[in-house]
Amino acid sequence: MFWGSFSFSLVASLMPIEGMMNLDKYIDVIERKAIPHMRKAFPDVGGKFQNIVPCLSSEKVKTVFRKQN
Repeated sequence: MFWGSFSFSLVASLMPIEGMMNLDKYIDVIERKAIPHMRKAFPDVGGKFQNIVPCLSSEKVKTVFRKQN
């Protein structure tokens, strides 16, 4: 499995995921890929993260985003 992201201004590199995606792996992806990508794509205005996997929209994931503003 690979995780990837894009915005109107750039495409992030793919991140290989070993085994099945779970909550802890997803948080690792958010911290190592999604947040840095969003900071690069939206340095002044922030951005909106859209998750299309409802089972990974836990309070634990939301806490990671809140801590990173």
